[in-house]
Amino acid sequence: MRSFRRASTWLAAFVIGLPALGLVALLIALRGRSWALLAGTYLLLFALAYLAGLLLLAVLRFRPDWLRALVAGIAVYAIASITPLASSLTTYPYHVIRCGGLPIVATNFAAAKSYNTPDDEDYAVTPLHDTFFCQESDAKAAHYHHYEH
Repeated sequence: MRSFRRASTWLAAFVIGLPALGLVALLIALRGRSWALLAGTYLLLFALAYLAGLLLLAVLRFRPDWLRALVAGIAVYAIASITPLASSLTTYPYHVIRCGGLPIVATNFAAAKSYNTPDDEDYAVTPLHDTFFCQESDAKAAHYHHYEH
């Protein structure tokens, strides 16, 4: 039991603590725009990842505890990256790095094929945003239109 408790603490550090640091950097990059929805969605994702990781920790039986937690954390995020409602949230940080800043977020929801730029007031990433572009011209070339209220 003591080993599981120690491993679950490591798991919390891997799936909540470290990603939360990245979330803080992302919120700073957003400069106060639409941060509540993004932060809330990510915190929910972190909590679900932790719970799923606990299930894996119960099955995994090797030492040291930090390595067992790391394996569980990597497995949880690998599974989340291919899960439909979580995949856009897990891949968004990669697109931030790939684009060298905040990417253009697009959605195919209800066949709308619309996008928002980081300059838009309602810029946010939700599970419905499933496509990312580095440049607006790329979004237009893919037949997306700029969403305006």
